[in-house]
Amino acid sequence: MQRLIYFAGIFGMLLFAACSKEKTTPGTASLTIINAVPGSRPLIGNFSGGSPIRYYLAPDFRYNTFLQSNRISSYSGRQPLAIYQYPDTTDKSQPLFNLMLDLPIGSMHTLFLTGTLAKPDTLFVNDAVPYHPLGDSTCSFRFVNLSAGSAPVKVTIAQKNGPPEVSSLPYKGLTGFLNYPVNAAQEDMVFEFRDLATDRLITTYRVDGVHNPVPGSNSPWVYGNFTLALIGLPDGTNGREQTILSIRY
Repeated sequence: MQRLIYFAGIFGMLLFAACSKEKTTPGTASLTIINAVPGSRPLIGNFSGGSPIRYYLAPDFRYNTFLQSNRISSYSGRQPLAIYQYPDTTDKSQPLFNLMLDLPIGSMHTLFLTGTLAKPDTLFVNDAVPYHPLGDSTCSFRFVNLSAGSAPVKVTIAQKNGPPEVSSLPYKGLTGFLNYPVNAAQEDMVFEFRDLATDRLITTYRVDGVHNPVPGSNSPWVYGNFTLALIGLPDGTNGREQTILSIRY
């Protein structure tokens, strides 16, 4: 009897292992959500379709802010997403955004929330993030125009001659990632966002630390990938001014 029980236990373990191998753990996608809607209160995301929001799980996205909590890795496939202004999130409230996203397993995306409160808009992009080998000491930047109502802009580096880094960036325009060295020979940079037609300076973003005189020392930029987003409104005031939001991948 003991031998029978022993073999039955072995059979059960083998059967469990076989069944476990047949089960595949579903994968997820990476989704970064950026709030670039001027004047918005914190935005609350509801990924559960028409169900009420569970506040202890709901992510929130604040204007002109990037935190690691902006990056979500819990969903894949055809995914509904309703986004409300806090605290206007009751069952009868209308979401500011009501979206259906396509998130293939293993993909990386950024959802830029832009436009205005009166006319919300989105830019949903597939992220192809470059890899920086350890010996290269490089970083990369891409540029996006999320300033609703803005004319096309160009991006230059202060005191650098030659063509601009980005020749034309219209509203909702997005570049690929551009590589820059991080070493003792590279001067620290100031990116200038200028009106394309008039060359008027709109705003700047200072990159301190790409001039890295000590090989192997830590730099806030080395091996990193960054998105510099022009947000705000032309002639905006009271927190709606055009400025640059830095987003790190």
